[in-house]
Amino acid sequence: MKIPTGKTAFLVCGDDEFRVAETTRELIDALVPQENREYGLETVDGRVDSLGEMVRAFRAVRDALVSDGLFGGGEKTVWFREPAFLSNERLAKCEDVKKFIADISSAIKAGLPEGSRLVVSTVKINRGQTFFKTFASASAGTVFDLGSGLRERELREQADIFLSERLAKTGLEMPQGVRNAFLSRVGTNSRQIVSELEKLACWCGGRKTVTQEDVAEIVAADATAEIWDLPDAFAARDAAKTVSLLERHLAQGENAVFLAQTILNAATTLLLFRDAQSRRWASSGGRNVSWDGVPEEIGEALSVSEKGKDIRVSLSGWRASKVAQQAAVWKVSELRMARHRLLELREELVSKQLPENYIMETRILQAMGKGK
Repeated sequence: MKIPTGKTAFLVCGDDEFRVAETTRELIDALVPQENREYGLETVDGRVDSLGEMVRAFRAVRDALVSDGLFGGGEKTVWFREPAFLSNERLAKCEDVKKFIADISSAIKAGLPEGSRLVVSTVKINRGQTFFKTFASASAGTVFDLGSGLRERELREQADIFLSERLAKTGLEMPQGVRNAFLSRVGTNSRQIVSELEKLACWCGGRKTVTQEDVAEIVAADATAEIWDLPDAFAARDAAKTVSLLERHLAQGENAVFLAQTILNAATTLLLFRDAQSRRWASSGGRNVSWDGVPEEIGEALSVSEKGKDIRVSLSGWRASKVAQQAAVWKVSELRMARHRLLELREELVSKQLPENYIMETRILQAMGKGK
């Protein structure tokens, strides 16, 4: 990491704990060579619960910044790790804490003592706080803002960028379709992405290019990530793959009702797309879907009811194009019947005593038009 010229106060913040920790580590590595760590780096842990502990942490930061390094000086970097007042309103409102915040803010604006640097890392911060604005506006301050409160689309974009960076470090290559499948299984958590990439690197051995089969075989689905492989197999009307994936997800402990709802949502989306295609409201070209001529009075109908999101907004880019292609291989009447079967499945799972896998396989195959 290259340190900006003239900067001595650094704030690293963002919701993604792994990226905050990694960026902070890279920053400290650039500021303090390993051989100088013993005397050139002082860490103050701000993860405290009481006012007394918070005040002591502030005093430790202040004293470390103004004191000479051991053995007669030298450069000193102080790392203030996750100060609790940034996420604890009770502490932030205390007069003693306010005074220390003002003191440190004034020191950053005036310029830290020669040879002193301050690094603050946190996953929670109000960007309207004076503390944040000080780092952002002071001539000696700089902010590594990794984002907070991001929307789902923004999280996926950041995850895709992060995946590209990690692929370059591991030496692995992923075609776009494989990248999409990987992120759909892993989700947007950076730590999970790194962990699964390490597993893939071991799995592939000396082979660089990762395949769809590799992702399906070795990458674990994150609990917060949507399970795209199962509804995609259903949408493609691939009976053998659908049953195989269904058995795998059930064996991994996935909830049967959740799996049924996921496929039902997919069928509902397919029906909305297919109906729109038949009415010439939706047309796909390349990696996008164009919507035109949808009557205003039925716009609300273009929502997957369980999610309450208009598919023209919730699906975009490659995903919308893929769903449009999947919908084109069905008839509207087939999708209506499929949705009816899947609604029956959801009710049977909570009311009947038959084995879950039997009920699910039977109804899903019927929904796909694969009765036998």
